[in-house]
Amino acid sequence: MQLGFQTDYDKDMLHTVAYVSFQELATRISHRNTGKISDDPICEELLTRVALDENLHMLFYRNLLGRALELEPNATMRAITDVVKNFQMPGHGMPGFGRKSVNIALAGIYDLQLHLDEVLAPVLRAWRVWDLETLSDDGQRARDELAEVIAETRVGADTFTAKREEYFTKQIARGIEPRSLALSE
Repeated sequence: MQLGFQTDYDKDMLHTVAYVSFQELATRISHRNTGKISDDPICEELLTRVALDENLHMLFYRNLLGRALELEPNATMRAITDVVKNFQMPGHGMPGFGRKSVNIALAGIYDLQLHLDEVLAPVLRAWRVWDLETLSDDGQRARDELAEVIAETRVGADTFTAKREEYFTKQIARGIEPRSLALSE
């Protein structure tokens, strides 16, 4: 906390705004889902409020980058693609983050499927990236690369979901009830 958090893009405005557009929504979902499984009504209420604040941040950054797409579509598309391709949640550098992120995913707080369906898809849809007609060849290449990254991420999400279900089945067979969040709002 004393050092703060810096993105890998701290010297590039378009990449930074693209990053926080996705990160704020991802953090919103993570906080909201953490509250849901907390079994503590005060914790859930507080994290619901934090999630609302994160959503307001996301809207600001998403709208800002939407305007950048109008002004400089090719550089903005490259920034979006780079960020989606290399996205990491804040905290990824802390000791034990890999193991913690697996536990977070197993609990249904945040995983690749949520990342695709509740972060990437709605933000990309809001920016209408698949409908942009003002891209140069470079911008089109970035968008094509983005489509490939999305497809690869979907494969990873499907693989994780299948492995999680297999793990839960084994836990149940051992008499252990897995704790996973039912993600209905």
